[in-house]
Amino acid sequence: MMHRPIRRRGLGPLALGALAAPALPRLPLAQAPVILRAAHTNAVGEVQDEGLKVMDRRLREITGGRAGLQIFPNGQLGNELPMIEGVALGTIDVAVPSHAAFTNFVREFQLFDMPYLIRDYAHLDKVARSPVMGELAEAARGRNFRLLALYSSGIRHVMARGPVGSMDDLRGRKIRVQQNPVHVAAFQAFGANATPLAYGELYGALQVGVVDGAEAAYTNYVGQKFYEVAKHWARVAWLSLTAPVILSERRFQALPADIRQAVQQAAEDSATFERNLVVEGEEALHRTVMAQGVTVTDPDKAPFRRAAEPLYARFLTSEADRRRLRTVQEMT
Repeated sequence: MMHRPIRRRGLGPLALGALAAPALPRLPLAQAPVILRAAHTNAVGEVQDEGLKVMDRRLREITGGRAGLQIFPNGQLGNELPMIEGVALGTIDVAVPSHAAFTNFVREFQLFDMPYLIRDYAHLDKVARSPVMGELAEAARGRNFRLLALYSSGIRHVMARGPVGSMDDLRGRKIRVQQNPVHVAAFQAFGANATPLAYGELYGALQVGVVDGAEAAYTNYVGQKFYEVAKHWARVAWLSLTAPVILSERRFQALPADIRQAVQQAAEDSATFERNLVVEGEEALHRTVMAQGVTVTDPDKAPFRRAAEPLYARFLTSEADRRRLRTVQEMT
């Protein structure tokens, strides 16, 4: 009996090659870019929004696209106090609250709440670059906040439903202030009925007369169109409001070292841009205010200064507070 030879099916060139080739090492997957969620309460196009856009661009430039920001404007992630709490909890990465709100978490920032302490924008720029900011950054780190930079929210005046020609015109009127004890005390000293209110509720409160006015800067007076419901603008210049750019210290330390350095540099670059933007834009904003038919007054500031002076001793109680106060006052 004849047996047919067994034919062995060939493996083919691809299979043979696979058998002969050595095992290739696994290549690491490309690392996803670090995108930080950044929140603020300004309208789109206002100074803090523009500042964060610059921070995003610089961060992407420095890292070659390995890091950037996703910006949530206009209180989309909450008003200021919830926004800061979000940074502390890790649900928000970067936030730009007012220093007045941040003082509730880092008391040392109360320095910036002192009425008439910051004389003008040039003075603010010197303070922002001074060792005082290093001390405040250290205090923030002790409470798990990384201070990246300092933005300006403009010099604050008073917007109102009725005319304000002098400090006496504020007597008994309900003026919205930030939820901050120094701001409340300041407007009480000015004779007003200081009324803390969340920023997101202010337009409606002015519209229906829940409050008679509010303190504000040109940037948000125009950006939020408050001139539609408060047609009087009194330039009392009672405060230079600042806005710290903050990140959770734990989140900051969890970033790769080169990304940490890039985040810090991008924030500082954006702060220089943003503070200059506030200065450069103010004249144009004033023209916008005038074009809207707003009544602009310039009350005598001397009575405001005298009324506010006792607040320094009342709120800056530690030796470190008083030393920082003297340092800022003596800057030329």
